[in-house]
Amino acid sequence: MTPDFRSFSAACADLGLELTEDSFALLRRYADLLLDWNQRISLISRKDIDRILTYHIIDSLAAAQLIPAGSRCSDIGTGAGLPGIPLAIARPDIRMVLVESTKKKCLFLNHCVATLELNSLEVLSDRAESLPPLACDIVLSRLTGPLRRTLKSLARHSRPGGSILLFKNPSAAEGPVGPLLQKLGLTITRALDLVLPLSRVPRRFLILRRG
Repeated sequence: MTPDFRSFSAACADLGLELTEDSFALLRRYADLLLDWNQRISLISRKDIDRILTYHIIDSLAAAQLIPAGSRCSDIGTGAGLPGIPLAIARPDIRMVLVESTKKKCLFLNHCVATLELNSLEVLSDRAESLPPLACDIVLSRLTGPLRRTLKSLARHSRPGGSILLFKNPSAAEGPVGPLLQKLGLTITRALDLVLPLSRVPRRFLILRRG
C-alpha cells in the first residue's frame, strides 16, 4: 500500500528529516518513473516493486541526518539512483553526483533528472575507478558489496577531511579491514544502527573519515 503524505512525513520525522509536500510529490513521481522503467530494464528486484517508497526511498532518506548542510556528495554505483535521487529531492541544499557504469541505467537517471528538474544532480556514466577524483565532502555507497572490494574506489573520491557514508546490512560479515583502512588513511568515526520506519528493515550506517 502506498503511504500518504502524513504517514510518510511522520516516518521521515522519526529519521530527523522534515519533508515538505512538494518533496513528497517529487518522490512519488520518481517512484512511478522507477516502476515504469523497471518493466524494460532491471533497476530493482521484482519483489521490491510494491515497496519502492516504504523501503528503497525511506532507506535512502535515513542517511539525510548524517549529511551536513551544503555538502557536495557523490553516490557511487547508484544503480537506479538510490540513495542519491531521494536525498537530492529531500535535501535541496546538497549537490549530488550520481556515478553509474551501466549505460541503460544512466539513460534512466538522466531521464529522472530532466523530468523532475533536479538541477542539483549530475550523472557520470563511468566506472568509479576510471573517473578523476571528485573531491566530495560525502561519498555514499548503498549495499554495493564488501568493504575490501569497494573502499579503494570510494576513498579516491573523498576530499582530504571528507567522509564516506556506507549503507550496510548489520548481519553481513565483513572480515578484518583494519589494515586496508590504515593503508587508505581512513578511520571509522561513527556506526549507527536503526530499524527503518515503515519497512522495519534493520540498517547500519558506517561513517569513515579520510585523513
